[in-house]
Order: sequence, then C-alpha cells, then structure tokens
Amino acid sequence: MTDRYHALDSLRAFAMFLGVLLHAGISFMETPPNFWPVRDAAPTPLADVLLIAVHDFRMQLFFLLAGFFGCLLYQRYGLRGLLAHRLKRVAVPFALALLLIVPTVQAVGLYCEIENHRAGGVRGDVSPLRPVAVALVDANPEANTAKLVAGFFTHGDWIARLPLVHLWFLYYLLIFVVAVVALTPLLGRLSGTRALARFDSAYRWVIGSRWCIPVLAALTFPLMLPMTWIVDTPTRWNPQWHVVGYYFAFFGFGWVLYRHRDLVPGFGRSWCAHLLIANLIVLPLILWLIATGVPLWKAGADSTAYEVTGFAAAAIYTWLMICGLWGVFLRLFVRESARVRYLADAAYWCYLASITPIVVLQFAVKDWPLPGEVKAVLVTAATMALLLASYQLFVRYTLIGAILNGMKARKPRAGSHPATAGASSH
Repeated sequence: MTDRYHALDSLRAFAMFLGVLLHAGISFMETPPNFWPVRDAAPTPLADVLLIAVHDFRMQLFFLLAGFFGCLLYQRYGLRGLLAHRLKRVAVPFALALLLIVPTVQAVGLYCEIENHRAGGVRGDVSPLRPVAVALVDANPEANTAKLVAGFFTHGDWIARLPLVHLWFLYYLLIFVVAVVALTPLLGRLSGTRALARFDSAYRWVIGSRWCIPVLAALTFPLMLPMTWIVDTPTRWNPQWHVVGYYFAFFGFGWVLYRHRDLVPGFGRSWCAHLLIANLIVLPLILWLIATGVPLWKAGADSTAYEVTGFAAAAIYTWLMICGLWGVFLRLFVRESARVRYLADAAYWCYLASITPIVVLQFAVKDWPLPGEVKAVLVTAATMALLLASYQLFVRYTLIGAILNGMKARKPRAGSHPATAGASSH
C-alpha cells in the first residue's frame, strides 16, 4: 500500500458525488422528505429507491473514511497536527459555507415555497419554510416573490433560521474531533495493556473472518432502533445523540482500521459477491419491508416487526455496500491518475455548493411534460456541469481551493516561460 491511499481518496470523492446524485433526485420522489421545497409533477418510484439505497451506506462510508484518515493524521502528526488539519479542512470550510452557501440555499428554498403557496400548494408534507412563505405573502400579497425573499434577508430573519442543511456532516465530524481529543488521554492509558491486545485480536479476527458482515451488522443494528424506518438525517443544531452515536461507530471502525492497515486489502475481499447480494437480495427485501410496513405505521397499526426487520436488513446492506465498494476502488483506483485526482479534489467543493443549483434546476423543470426519470438525468447532468465548471474557474486555483484541498499550481501553457507558470505546494 502506498503512502497515499489513492483508492480511498477516490472512494471518499465517490461518496461526495453520490450526495449530488441523491439530492438531485429528491424532488422526483413519490414521498419526498418534508424539508425539500420542490415537488416534481412527474414523480417516479425509482427516485425513492435511489434515496433509500444510497442513504443506507453513503454517509456511513464517509465517516468510516474520516476515521481512517483521522487516525493517519494522528499517527503522522500527533494530536496537535490532527487538530490543525481539521481546523483548516473542516472547521473553516464549515464556517465559510454556513455564511456564504447556506443563505443561497435558504433564498432559493424560500422562493420555491412562496411560489408553491401561490400555486395552491404542492403534494407531500409541508416543509418548515412553508409557514414562513405563507406569512410573507399574507403580509404583502402584492409584492413579487423576489422582493419578498429580499425582505426576508433584509430584516435578518435568515440568521435566526440558519439551517445546517447538508453541512450537518461537517458539524458532526467536528463533534467527533472533539470526542477524539477527550478520549485520547483515556485510550492512551490502554497502550500495551492486555485489554487492548484482546480488542485488537478480536478486531483482526472479525475483519479476516467469513462472519465479518454479520458481526459488523449485528453491532450496528442496535444503534438504529431509536430511528424511524431509515437512518435519520440530522436537521437541527441541537445534536441528535442517537445519530451521533450511530455515525461515530463507523468513524471509530475506520480509526481502528488504520491502526491495522495491513488489513485494508482484505477488508474489500469478495467485493463482487457483496455488491450482488446487497442489491439483488437485501435491497429488495428492505424495499418490501418499508413499502409494506409504512402504510401500517401511518394507519396506526402495529408495524414493529417490519421496522425492526428492516433495520436488520439495512445494517447488513450497509456493510455489504461498504465492503463491496472498498474492494472495487482498491482494485480499480489503486494507482494515481491525474483525472481521478482532479475529480477527488473537486468533489468537496461540488458537494458543498450543490444544493442551490439543484433546487433551481429542479424548480425550473418541475412542470415540464417529460418523464421524471428524464428530468432527473437532465438536472443531475446540468448540476454536475455547473459545479465542475465553477470549481475550475473560481475555486481550484484560489484561496478557497487552497483551504479545501491545498494550493494547486496551474500547468504552464505551451511555450510559456517556467518562471511565469506559478508554483504552489501541498
């Protein structure tokens, strides 16, 4: 294994880009979450399947990788170096995105909800922004939508209502960094003890055993029981501690995996079988349990057996997908590639900036007389084109790019003198 884990860098970027794909499909769901402001006129159940499937492994994989690379930083630079790195790569982007990106998400969301209200409402549950939109319209019914949105920001209401939206993963990652700081002195006392040796031995046995997936799923399953049908998405500043605990389990697993990094290749073994079993057997079972149990739950009937069984299947699906994708990326992306490296660098920005263009494009096409599947593809493709173009033109070689991924140097143009080409360092 090389000093830089190119395959795992690519896998982390893949998880980010999957987030763009997932959010681009939300407006096309038959049962969209209430926090999303756009509801397409041509919903498709494929969007619901996409959300359930991707939501069940994407952030789990991300936090596992965050723990893995966090331990790498800790062992290489110590606790102070880890904190400095996370301050620059996590805390600063979180603060900047909160101030510069989230208000644009609020603005387009509010615009959509005002238009939804004036159109007589849309299908699905009412979003938290809908009452705000209704109040704005009722207070000034003659004003156009743009003016109402501008007034919302002029009066400072947006500050009191500043949401986490998709930045919750950075917020929780910062909580995990604080947990590392708090736990380091305690865990340091275990170094060289029999208890740590037994833990490490058990961990190595699980990773090397044919029972790896069932054991990991059994450990994850109890953490899902406080949730409702699928893994909860945090939307509040007040941490949802059952969600914190759930994702910290993946973070901790990744941390320990770096301590035993000789096991990294073996963790992705049998990747083909894992992916086939996950998507041909386990995912259909999850979908059937949800499709059967949720109507009972909404009707007030006892749906506990369906929900608990669904969580058990979801825990298995999560680990099958993590191990399967781990193996795929170790097989295909172990060597460095300039194109893959570029996309890996771009992924962070693309995810952070993605919600605003997605909502704008979804709202623009919501009434087009086209199948939902076609519109979803158009929205996704257009969003990715805009995001990658913005990364190249406005981010990669700027201070923002340096904060996200380190300074990048432009390649010298043909015939240019090396002294004019510019230089940078990672």
